[in-house]
Amino acid sequence: ELGAVLEALGRAGERLFYEGEVAAAIVAQCRDTGGHITAADLHAYRVERRAPLTLRYRDATLITNPPPSAGGVLIAFGLGLLARLELGGLAFGSAEHLGLLSSVLARTVDVRALHGATEALLADDLLQRHAAELTAARAAYRGTTHISVIDAAGNAASVTLSNGEGCGALVPGTGMMLNNMLGEDDVCPSGPHAWPEDQRLSSMMAPSAITRDDGWFAVTGSGGSKRIRSAILQVISNLVDFAMPLAEAVAAPRMHADA
Repeated sequence: ELGAVLEALGRAGERLFYEGEVAAAIVAQCRDTGGHITAADLHAYRVERRAPLTLRYRDATLITNPPPSAGGVLIAFGLGLLARLELGGLAFGSAEHLGLLSSVLARTVDVRALHGATEALLADDLLQRHAAELTAARAAYRGTTHISVIDAAGNAASVTLSNGEGCGALVPGTGMMLNNMLGEDDVCPSGPHAWPEDQRLSSMMAPSAITRDDGWFAVTGSGGSKRIRSAILQVISNLVDFAMPLAEAVAAPRMHADA
């Protein structure tokens, strides 16, 4: 059924999903099982094309997902802290390295709770203050999938797709399951019915590209809900700060800090 829907989507285009038979199946499932999506919601939906969030990290440039996604901003904030701290003299995986990394990840959680996840987090004075404080204080049936691809011609793609917690049932006749992003604690910590209407949902997904001044580049991303920001930040740090080969940078042990 899913294969048939994908073939029909390829022939008919995206409006099949928002106005055609697939849309009708989605609306019927929501009507019959307590969901909230209406035909008017699907008809009115439009893709928002946004400029990526771009920042410098040491001798590299990071290109990542902008707000209202939270993941890209939080990765940028963590990298902004690391950029103001010295990692060059630390051995990878050492107590000093892990202690510093843990502090950066934990501070990212704290700052998000205080200020939200907007580009205001990337203000130089805010980053400098938090970096100084860190230095002074230093002692499936649901889920998310990511794929990064670079072809022989040098074209690169970084794509993250999530089913959230899943809604628990397939849309009849389609072979697909609607996501349940409001059930994601990191997206809607106050509960699924607390998100304000007419406000685009946030996400931790952060498909990213990173380029160095010498022409080297990579694409990266991750599944893992709250752990997405931690995983991507550490892979980028491994590549840039520790000059690890790509496979080693991805496979190296990682950590996550959360409230």
